[in-house]
Amino acid sequence: MIGKLRTLRGSKGFTLIELLVVVIIIGILAAIALPNFIGVQDKARAASVKANMRTTQISAESFATDNGGTYPPAKPDGSNTFSSYFPGGSSGGTTVGNAPVNPFTNAAAWTDFVSISVSNVPTERLKAPGSAAVAGSAQGQIGYGGIGTAASGTNAVSYAIEGVDSAKNALSGSAPGTSLVLSNQ
Repeated sequence: MIGKLRTLRGSKGFTLIELLVVVIIIGILAAIALPNFIGVQDKARAASVKANMRTTQISAESFATDNGGTYPPAKPDGSNTFSSYFPGGSSGGTTVGNAPVNPFTNAAAWTDFVSISVSNVPTERLKAPGSAAVAGSAQGQIGYGGIGTAASGTNAVSYAIEGVDSAKNALSGSAPGTSLVLSNQ
C-alpha cells in the first residue's frame, strides 16, 4: 500500500524543468508580441490626431459657411468664435464647443492647439515631417494657421492644419518624407 502511494505522489505535478520550459516559452512569446503592441498603440494615437485634425477642418469649413467664405484667422482657444464651431458648441458663438482629446495626454484642452505660419500649402506638404511648421510642438498637438486676409481684414481666405506625432514631428503625408497638411487648397 505504501509503495502504491509513493508512485501516485510521484506522478502528480510538474518537474522544475517542465515549469522552466513553460516560463521560457511564455517569455519568448511576450518578447515577440510586445514590440508589435507598442507599434499598434503609436499608429492608433496618430490616427486619433488625424481625426482631431479633421474635426478642426470641419469646424473651419463650418465657420467659413457662416462667414461669407472666410476662415478663422487664428487657432481655436476656447474664447474665440472659432471654438464654438467644435462639437457641442453653437455656431453663433454663444456656446464654446468641446476641445478634441489629445491621445497622448488623454485631456481635452484648447492649449493643445498651436499657431502655425504657413503661406504656401503645397510647399509645406513637401517638407520633411521634422521641418514642418508644427514640428517641435508637444505630442498630439494640432497646428492651425489662417492664410491670407479677406477684404474685411479680419478673417483668412484659406487655412493650414497640421498634427504632431509621438516623435514631435508633423504627421507624415501619403508620400514618404512629406508632411500631412489639411487645407482648402
